Amino acid sequence: MPIKTVVVDGVSISFDEAIPTIDDGLAFYISQLAALEAKIYQAKYRNIVYQEFVPVDTSDPEWVDSIEYISYDAVTIGKFVGANARDLPQSDINANKSTIKVGYAGNSYSYSLDELRKSQAMNIPLDTAKAASSLRGFQEHCQRLAFRGDADRGMFGLFNNPNIQLSTSTVDWATATGPQIVADANAALIAVWQNSAETHLPNVLAMPSDKWAVLSETRMEPGTDTTVLEFLKKNNLYTAYTGQPLTIKPNFELKTAGTANVPRLMAYELNDENLVMKMPMAWRSLAPQPKDLQIKVPAEYKVGGVEFRYPGSAAYRDMV
Repeated sequence: MPIKTVVVDGVSISFDEAIPTIDDGLAFYISQLAALEAKIYQAKYRNIVYQEFVPVDTSDPEWVDSIEYISYDAVTIGKFVGANARDLPQSDINANKSTIKVGYAGNSYSYSLDELRKSQAMNIPLDTAKAASSLRGFQEHCQRLAFRGDADRGMFGLFNNPNIQLSTSTVDWATATGPQIVADANAALIAVWQNSAETHLPNVLAMPSDKWAVLSETRMEPGTDTTVLEFLKKNNLYTAYTGQPLTIKPNFELKTAGTANVPRLMAYELNDENLVMKMPMAWRSLAPQPKDLQIKVPAEYKVGGVEFRYPGSAAYRDMV
């Protein structure tokens, strides 16, 4: 049998090279890692949709624990004055510093030495299911943060920010007529436009999935083929003003997002200036680490809740 001798800290150690060790499993795993990760990122999860609702910013350094930004409120006015007037109105700027919290998070997956030994012996690529599950855990955590935040860490989500204006509807969409439903939905859009002094024009209307289903199957008028959803897409504040289509999105989280867990409708102007979800570090698996009879692969990431730089760009409307 081939015997190999090495010197470690001045001590000679001899061993049989034919006997597999944890190093063999580790080397095999490392050789598989590149192909494995390529397969992981090919996985698609249709119900992970938070990036459709919230702009995600990954541009900040990975070491940050929080991100600060300055907002300005300019106070200015002009008036008629005489040629020698000294009482000219003075413009001024009020600055305010805000802090966005981000949290350090992670998860892991592992393979036993026996799994590696069998895979190596049979020349079978490592199963991607465990690694894909770890990535899935990261995505689900981010989605919870994006929509509901994390109360323990003082992070708010898209659907529960206390600074967003809130109104209450009395219209039951299950029994209401098409015109009543359209008027109720438009009320949320108008609230943003009017309360922001026409500064923000909402381009997204998000609603519970079951309410969206009502829109898609209810006829605008009895005996016609036009659904309330089709009519609302063409007849709303945003489309009337810009000529562009309004985005109407269903979201399951909104079914219980309102006060006392009632359904909630949300209208907002979606762009990365109004709101953002900070992610200084996206999910990343680290070097595999031998542990007992396993090779464990830790993963890390940093992420925060949803920050509304301009809370006036959105409005909630709790529903029946």
